Amino acid sequence: MSSVRLSQVERDHLALLQRPASEVLELCKSAFDYLVNGPNLERYDMIAKKYAGDVNSEAVQRAVEALISLLIHVTTKSGPNGERVNMRNIFPDLSDDVLEVLEQFVTSKRHFVEGSIKSANIRAYRLVNLDWRLEVRTASRCLLQQSNIVITMKLYLHTEPKNENRELLEIDTSERSENELKAMNEDERRHRKDLIVQTDVSSLVYLIKSLEDALAESKTRRIKNIVNAIH
Repeated sequence: MSSVRLSQVERDHLALLQRPASEVLELCKSAFDYLVNGPNLERYDMIAKKYAGDVNSEAVQRAVEALISLLIHVTTKSGPNGERVNMRNIFPDLSDDVLEVLEQFVTSKRHFVEGSIKSANIRAYRLVNLDWRLEVRTASRCLLQQSNIVITMKLYLHTEPKNENRELLEIDTSERSENELKAMNEDERRHRKDLIVQTDVSSLVYLIKSLEDALAESKTRRIKNIVNAIH
């Protein structure tokens, strides 16, 4: 069985699951309604009024959003083979009745999440090339000793997959008609985006670390399951 890790914040928001199964079922229904129709603040306020203590509508909404996060975690963690996630491992302190409600919730709504991911038609930009230069300002009239280092980068982004073995930024015009070239240029403009980015050394170091962390995370099983669901 697969395991799911929830952040401490998500666990704090799911503290409302320490309630009777009927009330947890209402939270699960509210979570699915959130997915379909968006947040319903009036509904959360009504639920909060049923609870004794200092529970307010914001706490209910956070619990609903945490349930959605749980559903997405379980869906992407299960993978294409449909491995079940042991809810007892995630919530060892919940009653069997509540765990059964959660199990039914994530099982019955899993296909909805998978379908939503596939139908989202995500067309994220991909980095296909990069130009950069290092600019150093050694002095100015105001300060005799000055050394400002700035890195300027031009990012070439594209929504279409590119063949790494071909030139990405040039088009072979030797055997193309005028209409073909026009169509290709229009298609290129529609799918391509160029950005100029300027940063200092410390920010660049932080950017590189963030990209390295993202690259490491992209190799995890959960991210691979998400990619498989999209494609």
